[in-house]
Amino acid sequence: MNFADKTKHNWFIVALILSNILIYVTMLGFNILASFPINSTTKLFPTDAGGISDDYFIEVTPAFWVFSAVWSIIFVWNALWLIYAFINIFRRLKDNTLFYRKFDFLNFGIFIAFIVNNLSIIAWLFLWSNKFIGWALLLIVFCVVPLNVALFIFYRKFDECKEDLKKHKMIVDLVIIRILPQNGLATFATWLTLATNLNFATFLAYECGAEQDVASTLILFIILTIALVYFVIENFIWQRYLLYNFSPWFVINFALLGSVIKNYDASNPSRNNIITIILLIITFLLAIGKMVLFILYKTSCKRFANRKISHINQTEEKSKIEA
Repeated sequence: MNFADKTKHNWFIVALILSNILIYVTMLGFNILASFPINSTTKLFPTDAGGISDDYFIEVTPAFWVFSAVWSIIFVWNALWLIYAFINIFRRLKDNTLFYRKFDFLNFGIFIAFIVNNLSIIAWLFLWSNKFIGWALLLIVFCVVPLNVALFIFYRKFDECKEDLKKHKMIVDLVIIRILPQNGLATFATWLTLATNLNFATFLAYECGAEQDVASTLILFIILTIALVYFVIENFIWQRYLLYNFSPWFVINFALLGSVIKNYDASNPSRNNIITIILLIITFLLAIGKMVLFILYKTSCKRFANRKISHINQTEEKSKIEA
């Protein structure tokens, strides 16, 4: 792409940003309609979304306030990065280059994937509130996939842009990008992954005839496996891309804590009560491990950079003396 192209608007990207905002607001509206009992008598949503958990008891379901808090955080967090994307439409650099065309970290693929996710969530609300548990499970899995696609595209594109952002002294933007789209999308994906597991347990217990406690145990081990695999990936395989991902650990620990508070029976703890507490301890330790590895990585990189600069300076001084 030449310089002249980057001074002109890409109307396809602009249309995608505006479409994202419109569809996101629509998705929020449907979530509000599906969340309040006053709408449970309408044909649109026969049962409020939260009431389904009462009808289909799962021993590891977090307390209601966990759902309210996390969904509120997700909605606000992702709204903020969409607002940031909208503002970037009007930003130009000193050479008149459009900011969003120079720095392609919010690629068109991200916006398309996010639109697919939002539309899928709207469809899931209808299926879930009408108690089509099996179809709802299939659709919530489909909700998670485009979010992960969006994150994959974002990580690669942001990695390509971050050095250029540093050269242009866009330090504030670096911080905003890591906080808003990176951790905002990661929070959304983590929560939907947990919700998928709860939906799976509901399907096993109430559609497939499995014992509720067995289904609960199964998803706890699935969550443990996901947490361990993710810890290895983010710290030892894709650290370059996932170094600043912190929100997934907050989400999983908060959800497990809410599950313990709601379901733990101190007088007669069940198998799943004990497993949930053990899982909470493990994920808490993994979160601490993430922070420790982050600090070690940043400090070691800083030392390496200082040694490299010192070596360059010494080489330049030696060359001057020899000259």
